[in-house]
Amino acid sequence: MEKKIKKIIWTIPAKKDLQKIYDFISEVSEPIAFKLINRIINKTDLLEQGFAKIGQREPLLKDKNFNYRYLVESNYKIIYFEREDEILNKRVPVDTQNN
Repeated sequence: MEKKIKKIIWTIPAKKDLQKIYDFISEVSEPIAFKLINRIINKTDLLEQGFAKIGQREPLLKDKNFNYRYLVESNYKIIYFEREDEILNKRVPVDTQNN
């Protein structure tokens, strides 16, 4: 069975999260910040190819209307949900590590 290609949509909060991550990391190194943002964005390629259920369910959002899932890239969580022919990247919280 062929997987249906889905359109990835980055919500405004997710775009702002990416900008915050870039701004923070670029204070040390712009090339590293650029590579990290690209890795975060590229992590969603499998979602676009129809593998929306590859991410684990997001336990902190289990009571919401959508079935939120997440992928991890470096220390960052990419929270998303599937809607018809789209996958919406809801947020990219700043850090998944406990300090």
